[in-house]
Amino acid sequence: MLRENTPTKVWNRGYILIFVANLFQHMGQQTITSLVPKYASSMGAAASVVGIVSGIFAISALAIRPVASPAFDCFRKRNIYLLATIILICSYTVFYFAPNVSWLIAGRLLQGVGIGMTAPISLSIACDNLPEGSFAKGVSFFSLGQAFGQAVGPSIGLSLSRNYGYRTTFLACIGAMTVCLIIGFFVYSKPAPADAKYRIRFDTIVAKEAIPSAITMTFLNIPYACIGGFLLIYANDTLGITNIGLYYTVYAIGILVLRFATGGLADKFGYRKVLVPSMMCFAVTFIMFSVSKTVTGFIVAAVFSALGYGVALPNLQALCMTSVPAEKRGVGSNTFFLGQDLGQFSGPYLAGLLADALIKSRNGGTLEGASNAVKASAYSTMYLVIIISLVIAISLVFYITRKKKQ
Repeated sequence: MLRENTPTKVWNRGYILIFVANLFQHMGQQTITSLVPKYASSMGAAASVVGIVSGIFAISALAIRPVASPAFDCFRKRNIYLLATIILICSYTVFYFAPNVSWLIAGRLLQGVGIGMTAPISLSIACDNLPEGSFAKGVSFFSLGQAFGQAVGPSIGLSLSRNYGYRTTFLACIGAMTVCLIIGFFVYSKPAPADAKYRIRFDTIVAKEAIPSAITMTFLNIPYACIGGFLLIYANDTLGITNIGLYYTVYAIGILVLRFATGGLADKFGYRKVLVPSMMCFAVTFIMFSVSKTVTGFIVAAVFSALGYGVALPNLQALCMTSVPAEKRGVGSNTFFLGQDLGQFSGPYLAGLLADALIKSRNGGTLEGASNAVKASAYSTMYLVIIISLVIAISLVFYITRKKKQ
């Protein structure tokens, strides 16, 4: 009889456990990501400060990756996962007790450490629980659960915060992470090799072949990060759209459908013919943000966001993985996440600075006393300017695919 840790099918006990834990983790993470900026705004923070609160977790995620990446192959992965989950629980507890914006920033930095560890280690554990020959299918399903958690988390968080308040919502996120912690004790992960040595070197952190894809990911993620950073403030607080949670619901449905419908397009037509149209669709999302005044426009934006970011992200990641040798795919994945983190921080920060500058220019040179109409106009312009980042990303795709073809 085969042992339980020698799986013969994708949906085995170990895989299901880490799949469920990853789903809960991303639901909690995205709930926090969408609500903390709104919470900071309710405390009186300017748009530039809201941008810092939204994206600063990526700085600590970037900082921990060079330390954590070599550890994944030297220590028991389950133990690293448990540690990362405890760190996330601690960060959510900081949000619960936060009396001011400084506490929110501290909590986000702590959260970034947890995120920088859980994202790659969860995927690695999932692979430990997959049968040989089913990695592509297993990883595809695993990323689908992650995408669904990311899509429905903000909608759930908005509903909970509106009905029960921010602190109760943060408490619910602590509960979700506690479930992940309990599951973690029962997840199987392969023991670390006895001769494994922990070393921090450049080539254990960054794969030079993956750098162009990682930079492209930075420019793709800059606009995406601004959705989580400012959408609720823009649509809910300045435009008065109370049911903006529908955006996330439609996006979630779109992701579920499109992951199955578009999974093999790049293999058939090439990465450029998939990535360029999807990024152009993503640009339409921000045009819709800029011109929409009702929830209908934001629902249309959600469809284009699913067609855009939802299709571009997995294909760009696959392009990155094909650019590195098989023995360097772990480092290549880490390089890709570094680019993603950089975009996650720089997007909201730069967009917040731009929004503040626009508000001042339309409000007599000050942020004080700005009306919702002035703020809405500033955010509308901000979302249009963000499209420049996608133009750069598209240009990089042409460069990478041309170089790859040569």
